[in-house]
Amino acid sequence: MPRRGVLTWWRDRRLVAKHKRLVAKFPSDVRAAHDHCSDHRAEVLASRRCGCFYCGAMFPPSEIRDWIDPPGEGKTALCAKCGIDSVLGDRSGFPITPEFLERLNRYWF
Repeated sequence: MPRRGVLTWWRDRRLVAKHKRLVAKFPSDVRAAHDHCSDHRAEVLASRRCGCFYCGAMFPPSEIRDWIDPPGEGKTALCAKCGIDSVLGDRSGFPITPEFLERLNRYWF
């Protein structure tokens, strides 16, 4: 049996179903904010302030250097400080504050 890794867990239907059940219990604003952390280039670039809910850093979108998804097109921002794809811009409608970023981190990490 192949070893399960971070990049292959989603192939197991039971694990995917378990993940969906867990996420369904998250508060609605936590789930909705997560919808804004990918495929969001226009939203992030239109923002005045961005924040990473992995490391808690806050920065202007001009500091973002790396974009992914899909390769070559770059629609998802990587954090300017830690490089993780957990960036929100204030144009998402969610507060970019230490408290909100920490709250998202508690649920998603």
